[in-house]
Amino acid sequence: MTDLVTFGETMARLENAVVGPMRHARSLDLGIGGAESNTAIGMCRLGGTAAWFGRVGDDEFGRLITTALAGEGVRLDHRVVDGTAPTALLFKERRSGTLTRVQYYRTGSAGSRLRPSDVPHDLIRSARVLHVTGITAAISDTARQALVDAVETARDAGVPVSLDLNYRTALWTPAEAGECLRDLAGRADLVFATEAEARLVVAGDDAAGLATALAALGPRDVLV
Repeated sequence: MTDLVTFGETMARLENAVVGPMRHARSLDLGIGGAESNTAIGMCRLGGTAAWFGRVGDDEFGRLITTALAGEGVRLDHRVVDGTAPTALLFKERRSGTLTRVQYYRTGSAGSRLRPSDVPHDLIRSARVLHVTGITAAISDTARQALVDAVETARDAGVPVSLDLNYRTALWTPAEAGECLRDLAGRADLVFATEAEARLVVAGDDAAGLATALAALGPRDVLV
């Protein structure tokens, strides 16, 4: 049994090594980035077991992601290598000591091509928890369908579903996100949200009120 199963898009991350506009950088630090894979890494570092699935490109960035996650102990048995689409890129620019700017190059990426046929149902059924985020629902219609398929597989098997709303303004509008995330929150057992994210889904005066309103949709536990 795997403690945590999660999935979504993991990107190659490029970050300027010194503070200032990226155009002045002479070198960039290379790593990986992705909310879901970060959660899987965290679980493994805490001594648990985790599996991640998704699509990466058949390129050096895709191989970087595979190597990095495997090195952290994350199971990758069900990842898909897509030979017709590139791995997405994330540029993190350190504008000042406290200000960063992030730019994504993910349109048409391998990760956005996630589809229901990529979902490993048996892996999900054997998990202690399935963790998903709103980002996966936002990157493409097929990824959203895969997300719903995975969540329903978990629910049918009695596997708890953890949902991080994780709203990204660059990926969809508040109206689109609100409708989809409200539906997903109603299918989840545990929901994580900031106050701003919660207000996309429900009304409330403060964190406590928002948490109560989210809980009324169905999840057993809510953290705002």
